[in-house]
Amino acid sequence: MLNQKAFEAQHQSSWDEIGRILNRLESRRFWKRTPHNIDALPQLYASLCQQHAMAQSRGYSHDLTSQLHSLIARAHHQLYKHRGGWLRRTISFIGGGFAQHVRNEAKLMALCCCLFFGIGTICALLSATNPEIADLLMGSEQRRDLEYMYRPDTTFRSEERESSSKFMMYGFYIFNNISIDFQTFASGILFGVGTLFILVFNAIVIGAASGYLTGIGYIDTFWGFVAGHSAPELLAVCISAVAGLMLGRALIKPGNQSRRLALLREAKAAVPLILGAGLMTFMAAFIEAYWSPLNYPLAVKASVGITIWVAFICYFCFAGRKGSIS
Repeated sequence: MLNQKAFEAQHQSSWDEIGRILNRLESRRFWKRTPHNIDALPQLYASLCQQHAMAQSRGYSHDLTSQLHSLIARAHHQLYKHRGGWLRRTISFIGGGFAQHVRNEAKLMALCCCLFFGIGTICALLSATNPEIADLLMGSEQRRDLEYMYRPDTTFRSEERESSSKFMMYGFYIFNNISIDFQTFASGILFGVGTLFILVFNAIVIGAASGYLTGIGYIDTFWGFVAGHSAPELLAVCISAVAGLMLGRALIKPGNQSRRLALLREAKAAVPLILGAGLMTFMAAFIEAYWSPLNYPLAVKASVGITIWVAFICYFCFAGRKGSIS
């Protein structure tokens, strides 16, 4: 059995570590970032409780047991305080944590964006000059439906649409887009191949549709409608694909872990990306239901759309660069 001095020497470093974390948390203000090593607090707290019980059972000095009890009380308070601080964590996540998680997978994000927007652009150019290619890429029935939907005399984008109808469309857009995001992510379990297939398939259909409608002159009706919500909607698809490829990466290259543990690790790391993509999809659905149908000039709609694109690019490039992920 260890004597008290040996016991203190063995565990002093972990007590010092938990003390540093608690000091930073207790001196922290609402707008300051959470210490980067707060994730270690639960494990340190559990070990501390065990060490306190051992110190008591072995009859170590009152000063030592009191010191450990004080650390336990402070850690308990901070753990439950931060578990309940959902508003603080949400603000921190939206304010920069989400962007940091995306930047952590910058290579996968670049790959997904190149595939999605590159293939989409090629299909758009081909479909704009040849309707037969549009039929081949997205089907003649879908092409006719889109042509009917976006023809200049259509009334489905009426500014006078009732609020209840707008809310119903909001719900439809959320369900539809969330379904695409989730399918893109979940298909990563097929060693990433499923994710790539869905990403490329959507790029082909979206590119063919936009190219064909542009080629027949439905520029005001089509681009005026999609300009505002295109950035959050399309970027959310790419981010969902990144999360799906993370699952595939775990299965292809598990490293020193088993595939099961590697998959659990990558799935946990992918959760913030899916949450962020979901928030972007909710935003896109709101814009699509309440802003996109309004009958403003194309120049106004395009300006708003470009502004949103620039805002998202700046957010993912610069948000949260000071400090680490909380």
